[in-house]
Amino acid sequence: MDHNRSADLTGLDAAVYLRKSRMEEGLATEEVLSKHQKTLYDYAAAYGIHILAEYPEVVSGESLYARPQMLRLLQDVEDGHYDAVLCMDLDRLSRGRMKDQGIILDAFRESGTLIITPEKVYNLSDEIDEEYAELKTFISRREYKIITKRLRRGLQMSIQEGCYVANAPYGYHKTVVDRKPTLEIYEPEAKFVRMMFQLYAQGYGCVAVARHVNALGARPHRSPEFSRNSVAKILRNPTYVGKIVWNQKKHIRKGAKGNPKHITIYQPRDQWTITDGLHPAIVDRELFDQVQAIMDGRYQPAKNDGTVRSPLAGLVKCVNCGQNMQRMVMKQKAYLLCMRPGCCSSTQFDLVEDQILDYLEDTLAKLTMDQPQHIPGRNTDVLETTLAAVKNELAGTDRQKNRLYELLELGEYDLPLFRERMAAVKEKRAALEKKEAELERSLREVQCSNPALLAERIRAVLDAYGTADPAGKNSLLKSVLDTVWYQKEKKTKPSDFQLTFTLRAL
Repeated sequence: MDHNRSADLTGLDAAVYLRKSRMEEGLATEEVLSKHQKTLYDYAAAYGIHILAEYPEVVSGESLYARPQMLRLLQDVEDGHYDAVLCMDLDRLSRGRMKDQGIILDAFRESGTLIITPEKVYNLSDEIDEEYAELKTFISRREYKIITKRLRRGLQMSIQEGCYVANAPYGYHKTVVDRKPTLEIYEPEAKFVRMMFQLYAQGYGCVAVARHVNALGARPHRSPEFSRNSVAKILRNPTYVGKIVWNQKKHIRKGAKGNPKHITIYQPRDQWTITDGLHPAIVDRELFDQVQAIMDGRYQPAKNDGTVRSPLAGLVKCVNCGQNMQRMVMKQKAYLLCMRPGCCSSTQFDLVEDQILDYLEDTLAKLTMDQPQHIPGRNTDVLETTLAAVKNELAGTDRQKNRLYELLELGEYDLPLFRERMAAVKEKRAALEKKEAELERSLREVQCSNPALLAERIRAVLDAYGTADPAGKNSLLKSVLDTVWYQKEKKTKPSDFQLTFTLRAL
């Protein structure tokens, strides 16, 4: 396709994708994207292209899963929302791993969506354009690997020289010494860091330390006040004795290990990379080591490896502040705690778990004894049959869309006829999706009003709970419970806590 012929592009509905490249790393992201935006909008105006949406990738990582705007764009491309996507260069879309490039190019090829750059228009349904795009992405991937190796080599040298700086931790500011980035002490914050170490060494816990520094006016960088966790992270951070720490985190992609979202994991200390830094220490090594020894003896922090380890994760909330209660092991015993300092008293984890199971057993007994097993006129068979038929029709519209793309590629349909037929399929699909939502809502209402169905679900949870792993137990409880509100007053017996339950709509 010759992109200089305006007739080829006039009237196309398009989106704009904006992303900064490696070559522009030294420039402000907003400035770069604004410049690219003007170039692409001027191009669209010159060739009569209608811009319907914009996808600015402000935070962009190496993996496709770290590019939220690209994921959103791919979904819209696959759904046939646009005739074309404008970007500064093909590299902005597909630079990265081979697998990611394949996913991106396949989405454009299968949907018949054009890729328009100021240099060239790519129609991946055309064999020549497809080969050209694959060759260009291959070269781009080679360049990407070379650049990545250089960056890693430079990063390793910075770590070895003790001058690598990511974000300045509490108590420090970024600075440059002999043209090398490093840290300098920021005394208004550093005095609180010293205070935290001294108080903890004197026998105070993280909650008491947080409460004390908050009362004196200390404020962390990213939250209104210090908590148990934020104090513990400071006390564990070797940066405060003049060290540089790397490899503290790793990432698990969405979908890996059954995760519904991207997860950041904090690595165990023996997997960190620690070297001497150029920056000055805020606390001396003797005090730091004393604090580490006390912390090692007091509690065992939860290990986050991307899997659910607590049966009550995300289920039990503090009635006072609304935050999720956390499981923590202290002196070989598991407790359930509110992470907000001084908010709600903790209790033993097993006591809370047992009371939740007792509630489900009592609810099941009441439903079985007080309610009939069947309510006339509330049978869900008709709704379920109708819903299945609608889902089949929706699957049929997907096949219709695929067939339309095939006919367009074979030349049986020209672009105007393709758009007309595609618009009809989209209209039909929208009506079916609306009907599907209405049926699902009606089905949930019937299920929630039918005690027999609720009793059946609770019985299944109780039967399977004893043999399930923590992640399985968590899923089972969440299938029947929406929220469990926890309340416990200070200086009361371990069992003197109250739970309020909200059942989940089935």
